[in-house]
Amino acid sequence: MFSNMKREEILEFFKDTYYKINKFSPNEVIALEGEECENLGIVLSGSIDLKRMLSNKVIQMTSFGQGHLFGEVIIFSDVNTYPATVISSSKSEILFISKENFKQFTYTHPDFLEMFLRDLSNKILTLNKSIERLSYNSIRQKISNYILDEYKIQNSHLININMTKQKLAETLGIPRPSLSRELMNMKDIGIIDYYKDTIKILDLDALFKILDE
Repeated sequence: MFSNMKREEILEFFKDTYYKINKFSPNEVIALEGEECENLGIVLSGSIDLKRMLSNKVIQMTSFGQGHLFGEVIIFSDVNTYPATVISSSKSEILFISKENFKQFTYTHPDFLEMFLRDLSNKILTLNKSIERLSYNSIRQKISNYILDEYKIQNSHLININMTKQKLAETLGIPRPSLSRELMNMKDIGIIDYYKDTIKILDLDALFKILDE
């Protein structure tokens, strides 16, 4: 929402309301799953991850960088507890605004309210995509779904993976070794090629057929 703004510009934007700023180290927990959400957060610098900590694996839900909001869905819900653990993936600085102060801010800044609702809608669409990806049974289907989503977003047969292999595995809800093994299998049969942080689609039709299996 504020991704095109610098830190100073974000602070200037909220100069009329009360907020607090906390700093976090890499891998430091910002909020635990099940913990009550009392504030809306805005990433001033660095980046954060939202992860579900299941009994036998960690699922990467999403990542947010500078200018992104989090907690805005939860704080206004009937069950205002974090559905996932929020972790600082790098050195980060987070601006926190309470529910009441945020509500008051929207009353006096109607243009911001429209921006806020648009951002909220986009996040719901992203969450639906994550749920769709996790609904596939096979590892190959999950990988194919991810590649096709990125193909539509990047409008290219050459896909840039904007995350580490570990984070991608967590996003897909599969073990890291299984991801590497299946990427190699798909490369061997000529569906894709890949190198480091790029995947090249060689057979687009095959990826669509995999989702229908």
